[in-house]
Amino acid sequence: ERMGEIVGLTTDFCDLMSLSPPDGKFLEEIRKGLKTIANGAGTRSDTMSSPVVVRMIFGDNTMNVTKTINQLTDGILSDKTNVDLWVGAWRSKLSWNHAKLIAVDGKFLHTGGHNMYTSDYLMEAPVHDLSLELHGEVAYGGHY
Repeated sequence: ERMGEIVGLTTDFCDLMSLSPPDGKFLEEIRKGLKTIANGAGTRSDTMSSPVVVRMIFGDNTMNVTKTINQLTDGILSDKTNVDLWVGAWRSKLSWNHAKLIAVDGKFLHTGGHNMYTSDYLMEAPVHDLSLELHGEVAYGGHY
């Protein structure tokens, strides 16, 4: 739940990185965060403000990016929503994105070892990883 809440705090820009796209409960919570962003961003026709930018990158180059975007945004974002969403995957031979973080507006940072796998982390006999949440100036570095 907290990951989605942190995404939902976004007013300007959000970066989300993980090994693979969120699934199950993680997907549900990230969608809630995106809905909160969309509700606060307004539409492109009724606002003069810059769009809210959400960038997501995953280390799974076998993922279907279009399918992932649809799973994340169905019923939430449209061409009129004042949100720019960028989703991508990167992997090159023995190197891939393995970061796990959510950085919001240079103010909030959630980082650690958690992948967004419902079956591994939220079911019976979960994997134990540590993540932490940071606020303030240190959070700015999460975007770079």
